[in-house]
Amino acid sequence: MSKTLPDQIADLLISLIFTGDLRAGEKLPPERQLAEFLDVDRTSLRMALRTLGRMNAVRSVQGSGIRVGDVRRDMGLDFLDNLYRIPELELGGELLLAGLELFNRAIPTAIRLALEKRERSGGSPEDAVIPQLVQRMYQGLNEGVPMSELADLEVEMIDTIMTATGNLVLQASSTSSRRIRSLLTQKLFEQIDVRAHLDHQVQMLMRTQQGDYRLDEMIQQYQQYIDTLTKPLREHLNNIPEQPRLLRSPLHNGRNIISLRHLTGSA
Repeated sequence: MSKTLPDQIADLLISLIFTGDLRAGEKLPPERQLAEFLDVDRTSLRMALRTLGRMNAVRSVQGSGIRVGDVRRDMGLDFLDNLYRIPELELGGELLLAGLELFNRAIPTAIRLALEKRERSGGSPEDAVIPQLVQRMYQGLNEGVPMSELADLEVEMIDTIMTATGNLVLQASSTSSRRIRSLLTQKLFEQIDVRAHLDHQVQMLMRTQQGDYRLDEMIQQYQQYIDTLTKPLREHLNNIPEQPRLLRSPLHNGRNIISLRHLTGSA
């Protein structure tokens, strides 16, 4: 679905904040000047700024105009979720590595919470979903479907485990990070033996269904497994540019705007 003009403006400003072209505490140009430079109407610009305001990406300071927020201190999962939606933005190795390390810790934690919840309740609706997803992955492998489709199934399986935990915060975090997880999983699948990985997942699934495990031991083993599995991906991410960059403007009006530096007066 094509993005509205306010969405395109928001994407541009989000990208420029993330790349550092717009710095924390910096004052945005007056609304009329910014709208003229971007070649957009002021109503669309205001709508985009309201979107950024809800993310704490910008804030209105009385007597001082609109100032840029601090990416690391002020912005949350909604800002990150929007980053992943901008195809014109190259995220950079630093963010992707941080995401990979977080997910490598979050998945074993989710498995633990889901199994503990199942032990207390005697089962969950997700118990029947995961084997179906595994079967679809095997079928996709046999049919030679694109790695992106297999990656999406893997992500769906992890999302199902997150749901099985019953932890709303964990589920919300999972939803907000779905796009970057899909990207990382696809890159991972391009570098590993996916069938061998799937066989490992099946073995673990069978152990949990049969009750043939000690929880602490199994989680520790899975943590070691996932750290080893993702080593090629970590090496790949260490070899790409660390910092993000905007490849082209998200605006579809023909204006190739990738910097506002001369407008902010802090070139």
